[in-house]
Amino acid sequence: ILDRGAFPVVIGGDHAITYPIFRAFDEKLHVIHFDAHTDYAPFTNDLTMTNSHAFRHITGMAHNLSLTQVGIRSLRHSREQIEDITDAGNRVIAMGDFRRLGPQGIAELLPENSRVHVSIDVDAYDMSLVPGCVSAEPNGFTYPELRDSLKAIAERHDIAGFDFVEVN
Repeated sequence: ILDRGAFPVVIGGDHAITYPIFRAFDEKLHVIHFDAHTDYAPFTNDLTMTNSHAFRHITGMAHNLSLTQVGIRSLRHSREQIEDITDAGNRVIAMGDFRRLGPQGIAELLPENSRVHVSIDVDAYDMSLVPGCVSAEPNGFTYPELRDSLKAIAERHDIAGFDFVEVN
């Protein structure tokens, strides 16, 4: 897809697919990740390639310029887990922070005209909007919030690729 100059849009699968998608790029990119969960789990019990590890792998890649995770609000995350991500130089934007910044504020976190890969987990939406989602969380995005965020990112940046995952 990339060799043909096409814009990659990947739909379906769990969030483990974002790592091989991002690995296919040979240019430096920023990543904006919309999700209820960080998918940045530590490697334990020989588990390293699950849907909970994609962004830990991506941040270790030479062509990753930054990771901005938006909508994070899982009740399963500890303060230490979030600090692990931010201590590595990444951004974690919880829903309260998103609502203060707004869509334009999210787009402005990166330098203008950045090349960006956008990854969305369906559970970024509020659980009332995704009844088939097994890992839904309360207080998520509304349709207009996520739509307006994607629009603001596309207006300010050059989108290199897109994935929408965890759709049941």
